[in-house]
Amino acid sequence: MSKKGKKGKKGEDNDESTTQIMRFYNRKIQSLGVAQNKIFVQAVAQALENQEHLTTLHIIEEIGPNAIRGIFEALMDLNYKHLANIWLIKAGLGLNNNEGVKYLANYIQKAQNTKILDLTENEITPQGCTYLGYALSPAFKVPLQELVLDFNYIGCEGMKELSKGLEMNTTIRKLSLNYCRLDLESVKYLQDILSFVDCDLRYLFLEGNFLRNQGVYQLFRALETNEWLEELNIANNQFGESEDVPLIEKICEVLTKNISIQVYDFRGNALYDDSAKKFLECIKMYKTVCRLEVPIEIQNAILEEIKKVTKKRKRRKNKKKKSKKKKKAKK
Repeated sequence: MSKKGKKGKKGEDNDESTTQIMRFYNRKIQSLGVAQNKIFVQAVAQALENQEHLTTLHIIEEIGPNAIRGIFEALMDLNYKHLANIWLIKAGLGLNNNEGVKYLANYIQKAQNTKILDLTENEITPQGCTYLGYALSPAFKVPLQELVLDFNYIGCEGMKELSKGLEMNTTIRKLSLNYCRLDLESVKYLQDILSFVDCDLRYLFLEGNFLRNQGVYQLFRALETNEWLEELNIANNQFGESEDVPLIEKICEVLTKNISIQVYDFRGNALYDDSAKKFLECIKMYKTVCRLEVPIEIQNAILEEIKKVTKKRKRRKNKKKKSKKKKKAKK
């Protein structure tokens, strides 16, 4: 498949599996009685034209579980290892009790090559999370770096199932669960992920959920000891100032103690001038934070001061995490 050199030359890629995709795919969809998916066929044709492997699949339309099955079972039959980046947006994976998720998860765990997985708005429920959690468990060694599940029906039960695959994960760097119906009870599973000693998660997006005061408080407890997260989005989570939960104090504690988180997004929550002033004082004293987003209802002078304080701060890249597992002693 390589453009470089001739067959047998050093550096030549002699893997011809990409040239076999359509043969396996046509045979599979014929047995299932489903039509060809034009987007998939075009993606394969483009890869062949470029003399490259099919490394990326990007579908943004409802194709349903049977079409998903045809694609990924064909790739499984071929033992195709090159598809690393998968975007299936509004594809209908959650229909028919998450059948599409099941077929996709089966491929992921067999191929062991998926690095980016975006399943935004697929009506995925906890059952689908069970399939994904199993596929992402350490036993299958999937090198996943980004998982996006925005706008799905995950909830607490789904988060529990996902955590089974993520709580001991050492490769995932971005987890996006925006508008996934997460609540207070979901936070304990996020804590399990964040507290894993070899966790390398850098970006956590939780916008539009229902964590509320107690949930955010518990989340920030986990962030006290986490050393690798760089960006946190908890916009629109129905939390704010409270006499019952010392939430603002806990946030301030993390702002001053956590040395890795550089971006916080608190927009769309019940935070007012007093809270914003406290956050401002924290980031003035401790220069880790380079962007702090607060509700637009905050007094304009405070908003401008926050921007002024963080304006010249450049975002840095945290060093690559080293495993803390002890090496076996030589005999």
